[in-house]
Amino acid sequence: MAKALKRMMADQLEQALEGKNGLLILETGPMTVESTMAFRGDLREKAGGARLQVIHNRTAQVALNRKWFGEGSDVLDPLLSGPTAIAFGGDGPIPIAKVVRDWSRKWKPLKVKGAVADGELLLAEDASTLADMPDLPQLRAMMLGAVMGVPRGIAVSLSAVYGGLARCLQARVDQQGGGEEATEA
Repeated sequence: MAKALKRMMADQLEQALEGKNGLLILETGPMTVESTMAFRGDLREKAGGARLQVIHNRTAQVALNRKWFGEGSDVLDPLLSGPTAIAFGGDGPIPIAKVVRDWSRKWKPLKVKGAVADGELLLAEDASTLADMPDLPQLRAMMLGAVMGVPRGIAVSLSAVYGGLARCLQARVDQQGGGEEATEA
C-alpha cells in the first residue's frame, strides 16, 4: 500500500509540473505557519501564481526524474536530502528566484538547494543567480530595443544629412541675398 501511495503522489506532482519550465528546490527551515502563509502569498502575487509544496525527497526524485532527467537518474541525489520544498509554476523559475531571494534576506534559514530551468539542473550557486536575471518581459523589451536601435540610428543619420544639406543651401541663399527676394515674392 505504501508503494502505491508514493507512486500516486509522484504522479500527482508530475501532473502539477506539466507545462512548467522549471522550479526551485528549497530548504525552508523551521518556518511558522504565519510566515509560511506569507511566503506562499508572495509567491502567488509576485511570481504569477507560483506554488510552494513541501515534498518527500523520494517522491520528488521520482517525479522530477520522470519529467526532466529520465527515470532512474541520480542527478538530483545531492539536492534532495533533508527537509525539501519545491516552488514551481507561475511565471517560471526567474520570478520565483526573485521572491526567494527577497525572502531569504528576511528569513535566514531559507536556502536554495538548486533549480531546474528549461530542463537543465542548476546547483545552489547557479540557481541563486536566476534572481539577478531579467524576466521574460524585460528580455523582450531589451531585444526589441536592440533590434530597433539600428534602424533608429540610420533614420537619425539620414535625417541629419538632409537637415544639414538644407541648412547649407539656406545659408548659401542668404549669403547671395536671395532669401529676401524669395520672401517678398
